[in-house]
Amino acid sequence: MRAWGIAAGLIALLIATVAAALTVDELPAGGVYTVRAVRIEGVSFLTARTLRAVMLTQRPPWYQPWKRWRTKTIFNPQIFRTDLERVRTALRESGHYEASVTHDLELDGEAITIVLHVDEGPVTRVAVMNLVTTDFTLTEADEAALRRELTLQPKAAFTQAQYDESRARLEAYYQQHRYAYAHVEKAALVDTSAKEATVTYTVTRGIAAVFGTTAVSGTQTIDPALITRELQYRPGDPYDSRKIEKTQASVFGLHLFRSVAVKPANLEAQSGVVDVAISVSEGPPREVKIGVGYGLEDGPRGEVRWQHYNFLGGGRQLGFRIKGSQITQAVEGEFRQPYFLHPHQTLAVPLTQEREDEPGFTVERIRLAPRIEHRFLPEVRAGLGYNIEYDDTSNVPAQTQATFDNFKARGFVSSVTGFVERNTTADLLDPHTGSVLNLTGEQAGGPWGGDFSFYRVVFEAKRYVPVFATRVIAGRFRIGGGDGLGHDHDLPMFRRFFAGGINSTRGYGRYKIGPLTDGGDPIGGRSLLEWSLEFRTPVYGGVGGVVFLDAGEVRTSPFSYTVGDLQYGVGFGVRYQTIVGPLRVDLGFPLERPRGEAGWQVHFSIGQAF
Repeated sequence: MRAWGIAAGLIALLIATVAAALTVDELPAGGVYTVRAVRIEGVSFLTARTLRAVMLTQRPPWYQPWKRWRTKTIFNPQIFRTDLERVRTALRESGHYEASVTHDLELDGEAITIVLHVDEGPVTRVAVMNLVTTDFTLTEADEAALRRELTLQPKAAFTQAQYDESRARLEAYYQQHRYAYAHVEKAALVDTSAKEATVTYTVTRGIAAVFGTTAVSGTQTIDPALITRELQYRPGDPYDSRKIEKTQASVFGLHLFRSVAVKPANLEAQSGVVDVAISVSEGPPREVKIGVGYGLEDGPRGEVRWQHYNFLGGGRQLGFRIKGSQITQAVEGEFRQPYFLHPHQTLAVPLTQEREDEPGFTVERIRLAPRIEHRFLPEVRAGLGYNIEYDDTSNVPAQTQATFDNFKARGFVSSVTGFVERNTTADLLDPHTGSVLNLTGEQAGGPWGGDFSFYRVVFEAKRYVPVFATRVIAGRFRIGGGDGLGHDHDLPMFRRFFAGGINSTRGYGRYKIGPLTDGGDPIGGRSLLEWSLEFRTPVYGGVGGVVFLDAGEVRTSPFSYTVGDLQYGVGFGVRYQTIVGPLRVDLGFPLERPRGEAGWQVHFSIGQAF
């Protein structure tokens, strides 16, 4: 009898569960329900997250629990019916023309769990890709170049996004190579029985064009010449739509306008000469920014900045900044003169007073470092400057001082500095493609005078390779060396190389790689070698994850490197995208734990590690 009772209970529970699973048409009228969750089952080609993103019925993501607690999502039957159609459309646009979508609404009191059951069915693939021209003959070389522009390829799934993107890329290809009036039409014939699509792009190239005159509108207090000198083209140059985009970015980069629009003005005439219209809306030339943050290495930090982007006219800039943390406290001012003796040249004159409380030493400094920066190409720039500073070093352990032939705690540094950089990345805080090559050097003393004589050189290379669509493999290599000159036989303490920490070899404390005193303070060295390898992947919404392997070494001898002295750190981390860049939390483990240090380190900051 007991077994029969248990069986009856299970059957009753099953019946109750089935009864609670309704469709939207079966939902009792007049009820107010909140959405507990949205589940999507049965997808393989697409992801549940992709389909969930097209729905209007949205729950806050799991990593924003405060939004879930604060605001309840009310279930709207009409909006949900629209969601069903939006999901079916998304499936068709991914090449699944026979996909079906059904649903259950699981009721639990006034809470609803939405369950979508998806049957994707077979995918339609591209069988034939045709390129047709109307006013010119396509050579084999031209056709090969065009096909390289296509994101939609034969045998690939026929998706609406790639179908549209390929048309846009073909049109952009010609508009970037003189043909401002180029137009591309697209057509597709889908055979749902054969699961094949025949795609045809028809190209009308038109006549070649050159740039004509440029008209500026919207200025009130700013001289239009300040805008026209940012033009990336000259009258008579072959038309290239990329130069339109670069001009808009360059004008907006003056920080003087709320909005900037740079557009061709007379394309309809198809005269072979394209005039350009620039429309701007002026913004305030001055701004004040206040920022606060926190890092596990430098603790609480804050910054106040005042900037004038048109000081005395001509696009000159004057700025002041006060910043502070447990490591660095500084007051900075900088004047910048654009177009200094050359259109691609800038004079920068920074003046800084700062204090740095580093592990193993403290330095107080006042520095004047004027320099000239020249941009040779959009991605290549170089600079040459003169540096005069007074440094006062304190809190240096006696064991560290003993590593110097003649330890100098304070004095003047008079040096010549220079750098060369090539940067092809598009995002400074979160790069996904491109590379950065940077070489910097400094030579102090000798003909420049001062109390310290030395030279110091650092080379750094960073590379970002996208893989598997949205994932990135990032790598970094950094090598440096230096030594004293003349009567000095070492680098000063505040110019020595250090490694370990949040932007170096993770898993180790700040500057804990290389020679240490008996008390665990970093001594620094005259040689540095570091490299890092990181795999970055999105996880959910704005949350991403990384795994990394870092290595670094610091040696006391100049330009001395050996793989045997490398110290390694491994770990993983989480990234959360914000409007100011990715919020970063890394957990690193040293493979050779320094004495007195923990077996792991947590690193927290804004922006990628490199």
